[in-house]
Parts: sequence; structure tokens; C-alpha cells
Amino acid sequence: MSVTYIQQELVTLLLSAKKALSQGRDMCSQARMYQQSSEKHIETIERIHPKLLFIDNHITLQIQDLDNMREYLISQNESRESKNKEREAKLQSLTIELTNIFNLLKECKIDKEILKTNEERGIQCQTGATLFDYISDQSIIELQRLADDQIGEIESIHDSLVNQTKNVTNIIQELQFAKENVPSISLHDSISTFAPEKNQLQEEESQKMADMLSSLTEHYDQVEDATRISQTGPEECAKLDITVLKADDGQLPNITENLRMGLDVVISTYDDIYDRAVIYLRTKEELTTVFNQLEQCGVVAETVYDKLMDAESEIKEREENLTDFFEQLRSLANWYRRYASSYNHLLLEIDRREKAQEKRDKLRAETLQKFNAEYTDELQERKSWTVQHGQYLPEELCSFINDSPPVLTVTIKNDKVARIPKLSPSTVQKALAEVHSNN
Repeated sequence: MSVTYIQQELVTLLLSAKKALSQGRDMCSQARMYQQSSEKHIETIERIHPKLLFIDNHITLQIQDLDNMREYLISQNESRESKNKEREAKLQSLTIELTNIFNLLKECKIDKEILKTNEERGIQCQTGATLFDYISDQSIIELQRLADDQIGEIESIHDSLVNQTKNVTNIIQELQFAKENVPSISLHDSISTFAPEKNQLQEEESQKMADMLSSLTEHYDQVEDATRISQTGPEECAKLDITVLKADDGQLPNITENLRMGLDVVISTYDDIYDRAVIYLRTKEELTTVFNQLEQCGVVAETVYDKLMDAESEIKEREENLTDFFEQLRSLANWYRRYASSYNHLLLEIDRREKAQEKRDKLRAETLQKFNAEYTDELQERKSWTVQHGQYLPEELCSFINDSPPVLTVTIKNDKVARIPKLSPSTVQKALAEVHSNN
């Protein structure tokens, strides 16, 4: 192998080694750059992650609180609506009951004998008067109006709270929509495994590349040394064995390709880290926007809560008023029902007193008859005594003996003695039947 040939081969090997070394150094430099950038992005991720986790949890809890408020409002609205229907039904039932009682009172005409007796006592009565003519329904009408107004006010408050419920629902939907638009990332996955895995992968590849760069450097140094020796003289050049150098030169493409593959791994890992960092930054921006929106919604929620408290207090007050009105209406209904029933008892009492009066009149007549008989007997006895004995006695001796016997009588002690209405048997029987049917 000639000296010239060896020198030419060494120049070729040197150029090839220099090129491979330059490429290796460039790829290792890029790998270090990407690794350093990756470390910065990982720092960003590790710094942002707990903040994102806190904001995400806060938003989730606040949305849950709003949803709980919405569920409570819906539950209260349904309960309130059911109660409103019950109140309306109760008022309608009481109204129907009172209407039926008033119709009954309007149909119940006062017995003409009662009207006649009252007129004899100076009480003016209209012909065909009924039980309804002796009462006033204005208090009933006023209570019904007041109760209806209270129900209307409660319904207005109910409608207002339904609208507030819709507002809360819209707020929740807006927040959920905004949160769904946040870049998809699992914040609850541990970040502690992501960074070490990526760092380890880059370090391993960087170390492999550094080892390969060392090989390229060593090969270049060997070729450079051989080239320098070949230039010292023909004898020294002839002693050189470049077989190993040529064999190593044949491995340079593989080493270069392995370096390129290692760099690809480092870049790919960097891309994963960079993409994660970008997502985290976008997530931070979007979550911050949702958080600020949530803060504004919090003011609305507090307003809704205050309105709810005020509404429940006002509803409670109106419910108490309604309960009082219903009790008064129910009491009046019972009173007017007893009023109608008492009229039948009045008829029966008139009939009883009439019979009692007849019994007393009969007793009085019998008693007067006995008194008269006793008076007649006593008078006869006195006359007989006077004939037998009294004519012989001087009057100065016993002037009292000629006194008449006392007259016994029956006196009715009453400031006003007036007749009792004379009811017809049919009227009495009808009243008796009504009393029995009510019992």
C-alpha cells in the first residue's frame, strides 16, 4: 500500500470523521437545548398545576352549591305550587259551602205566625221574610276577598321564585358550558410521575448521544493523529495500519442515524412536555375566565338567596293570615249552619211553650174552680153561723165576725203577657223532621 494512497485514504477518513463529529455535536447541542427548554416547561407545569387544581375544585364545588340551591328552589317551588292548589281548593270549598248555606237561608221563609206576633209587639217585618234577611253577608264577602288576595300574593311571590330558579339554572348551564370548553386535561392525575418519566427519558437519550459523540470524537482524534503521522515521512506513513479506522468509518452512518433517532426521542419528549405546558397555560386562562365569571355569578346567587329568605318570610306571614281567614270563614259557616238549625229548634220551642201555656191555663182554670167552690162553702158556713148565733150577739162585741171570707185567685206574674204564635201541625212536623235529619 503506497504512501500516497494511505495519505489520500486518511484525508477521506478525516473529512468523514469531521463531518460526523460536526453533525453529532450539532445534534447533541440541539438535544441539550430541547432538554433545557423541557425543564423550563416542566417547572411551569409544576408551578401551575396546584393552582389549576385549586381553581378547578373551587369551580366544581361552587357549581355544585349552585346546583344544590337550584334543586332546593325546584323542590320548594313544587311544594309551594301544591300548597297553592290546596289553598285555592279550600277557599273554593268554603265558598261553595257558604253559598249553599246562604241559599238554604234564602229558601227558609219565616213562619207567618211568627211575623204576625212580632208585628203585634211592634217589630216591623216584611212579608215573605227569610232567615237570610236577618243576617249580613258583607263580612263573608270581605273575608273571601282578603283570602283570595293573600293567595294571589303568594302566587306572585311563587312566580318570582320560579323566575329566580330559571336564572340560577341558566347560570349553572353557562358555567358548565364554559367549563366544558376548557382544554381537556385530567388535573386530578398526579403530575409527580409525568415530569420524572419525561426527564429520565431525555436524560437517558442524551447520555446515549453523549456516549456516541464521545465515540465520534475519539474516532476523529485517531484519524487526525494518523493523518499527522502520515505527514512526518514515508517511513512513518508506511508503518500505519488504517484498517481499524476504515472499519470505524463504516460505522459512522449508523452512529449518525442513532444520534438522529436519539434527537428525535428528545424532541418528541420535548413536544409532549411543551404540549402539556401549552394546555396548562390555556387551561389556566380558561379556568381563570370561568372563575371570574363564577365570582360575578356568586353575587347573583347571594341576591337570589336574599330574595328567597325574604320570600319565605313573606309567604309565612301570608300563610298565617290565610289560616286566620279560613278559620273565620269556617267558624261563620258553622255559625250560619247552627243558625239555620236553631230556627227549627225555635219552631219546636214555640210549639212546646204553646202546649205548656195550654197546660198552665187548664191548671189555672181548675185551680180557680176549686177556689170558687171553697169560697162558696165558706160563705155558706158563715151565713149559717150568723143565723144560729150571730144575731144574738151585740156587734160591738164581735164586729169582725161579719167580715166576708177572703177570695183566692191565681195571678200571672209577667211584665209582658202576649200570645205565643200558633204554629200549624205541618210546620211543627217539618221542623221536627229537619232536626232529626241533621242529627
